[in-house]
Amino acid sequence: MSADLFLRLGSDADAPIHWLRAGRDGTVEAEGVSDDFGAIAEAARGCRVIGLVSGTDLLLTSVRVPTQSRQKLLRAIPYALEEQLAGDIDDAHFVLGSQHDGNWAVAVLQTTWVDRWLSLLDEHGLRPERLAPEILCLPEENDAWTVLVDKQGFQVRTGPQHGFGGDVENLEVLLEAAIEEHGEGRPAHLRVLADGVDPELPTDILGAEIMLEPTRAGTLLVRGWHDQAPLDLLTGRYAPVGQGRNLWRPWIPVAVLFAIWVCLDTGLALLEQRQLQNDIAAVESRAMVAYQDLFPGAGNLDQARARVENRLRQVGARGDSDQEDMLDTLRLVGPVLANGTGFRLQGLSYRGGVLELEIETDTLQRLDQLQQELDRTDRIGAEVRSARSEEDAVQGRMVVRRQGS
Repeated sequence: MSADLFLRLGSDADAPIHWLRAGRDGTVEAEGVSDDFGAIAEAARGCRVIGLVSGTDLLLTSVRVPTQSRQKLLRAIPYALEEQLAGDIDDAHFVLGSQHDGNWAVAVLQTTWVDRWLSLLDEHGLRPERLAPEILCLPEENDAWTVLVDKQGFQVRTGPQHGFGGDVENLEVLLEAAIEEHGEGRPAHLRVLADGVDPELPTDILGAEIMLEPTRAGTLLVRGWHDQAPLDLLTGRYAPVGQGRNLWRPWIPVAVLFAIWVCLDTGLALLEQRQLQNDIAAVESRAMVAYQDLFPGAGNLDQARARVENRLRQVGARGDSDQEDMLDTLRLVGPVLANGTGFRLQGLSYRGGVLELEIETDTLQRLDQLQQELDRTDRIGAEVRSARSEEDAVQGRMVVRRQGS
């Protein structure tokens, strides 16, 4: 797939959808607004489908939970946020973000919203491979909040994984309330990006200067998605299963190299074991000659032979265990690498229970995001061992260990 099709999914599933077809470099090739799913499916031919969720349809918040276990976090977060939610926590989908100053970022969607959209898109062969908040596609700036205003409403990015959205009529009131809530952390500027809408704002709100700029919302969001690789909302029960041949096609060369490496490694192990057996046989032969010279008429060395053979069986069993550990680690790492973007796998090796990955990314931030994605996977932990910048790329070395190993 050489292009992506972005769908801006709003609150009303019966309303026309704003769609954009963009190259993998973020350049918009075509766009439109339509309620004809057949036409949208035609535009999506050969594309990866990505859904963008408006800030009016999800909650971006944070919570402090005293544990580093991902499983415990996912169990505790719904109850920790229960008072912030209007509905039942059983009707909400929780997505864990990154940690900052002991607080975990969390995105919350209503399952009815997700179920309705995924069912509707499935009917027309448009199942998204990624689902991302539009807020986290907006530019993030120091001492400033980014505000996008268009006909669908407004969205405000207040931090790395925080923000809110709503109707344009309530923009000034909600901005004022949010600025007061942030206290000393309030922004010095509000960068308001308007697409076909006049937000009718004053020159400043509570001392935060307003800078109004025209923009094209779709182009802004697509470029932001490519630059920042925002939080993926399709997790847990909504995680994609069986993406088909196209998803795995980029990994075929890696799989071939891995198969060759396994064959070579296994062949070398067998050759080493065969050589060891030959050496043992030669030593036994010399020992038998010396033994019979010293003790004429004595029996053979059956017990010594039995001990050597038992040792060989132990060596073989340990090798099988190491290979099984390696394959199990790859099974856990594989889905994260297959679903990720913004990086290239340059090589891998496995020694002493540690999987080492050589990664090339565009930015150090993307390398850190990949480490966090792997770290959130059950039963494994990831660590960036080294990273260096070369021209416009970053070469990183990351190690992955099974937890408890």
